[in-house]
Amino acid sequence: MRSLAITLAIALAGVSAVPAAAQDAAAQDNTPQGTTIIVRPPLTEDERKQELREFTKQIVRPPRMRHPVAKFFYPICPQVLGLAPEEAEAIVERIRENARALSVGANTDPACLPTVKVAFMAPAAGPSDRWLTADSAQLAHLAIYERERVLAETGPVRAWNRVLMRDFNGEPIEVGRMIFIEPYNRNDPIVTTEITGAAVLIAREAAEGFTLAQLADYITMRALIGTGAPLSEEGVPARTILTLFDEPDPPAEMTLFDRSLVAEIYNASRNSSPRRVYNDIARAAAESERITGAEPEAPKR
Repeated sequence: MRSLAITLAIALAGVSAVPAAAQDAAAQDNTPQGTTIIVRPPLTEDERKQELREFTKQIVRPPRMRHPVAKFFYPICPQVLGLAPEEAEAIVERIRENARALSVGANTDPACLPTVKVAFMAPAAGPSDRWLTADSAQLAHLAIYERERVLAETGPVRAWNRVLMRDFNGEPIEVGRMIFIEPYNRNDPIVTTEITGAAVLIAREAAEGFTLAQLADYITMRALIGTGAPLSEEGVPARTILTLFDEPDPPAEMTLFDRSLVAEIYNASRNSSPRRVYNDIARAAAESERITGAEPEAPKR
């Protein structure tokens, strides 16, 4: 009888302990009553590729109709102004290393003509929205819509590319000139678009606190391709150095996605259609995630 009583007491104690633990867990749960929590399964490989493709289209400035994505045709020659000489040279060398690794190429001749010009703007230059106007000589070579795009940019950076259109034979196309050359392939444009120069202006105060590698990698992405900072109000589906001035915890260097983006554009033929290039970027980025075992990060909010 005594044994049965002890057993019963233990059983009752166990039963009473469950509600107590549940109450403690409920007390720690800050989820408001009535909140619906939706658990979504991970994206399939095809869904992830589509997500990365749409993200690529968001940050790569769209080319004109029937034009390929613009890129440099020749090795770049970077120049950095507005910093101490040793800091400027470190950034220049990092940009060169990136360009070589990403199949762009870099001119190492000390006397080369700068094709990527970077300026860290002193506070005396005023806020970034006063650096340029529609009448600025620096933007005179841009089309009106390109000029408006630069002037509409917000934040501590302004960047643009000088682009030259060439016909199927590689000859420069003058503004207003009509061309009547049939394409070899209906899916690819009949012209090429060459970046002949890039400029990146960065507020020097905004650059404080970042490593020289972070700044160089950011400049690489803004200069080698016509890119803009992604819209991050609802988060971004892939980590990118392009969020350097927007995220509280940005990447320490160019990410897998960044390198896939640049490499695929520069490995593509000069007249590949944007659609084909975007697909290749998404495929390469998704494959890199799979090989490295990297999990796509949840959007940062």
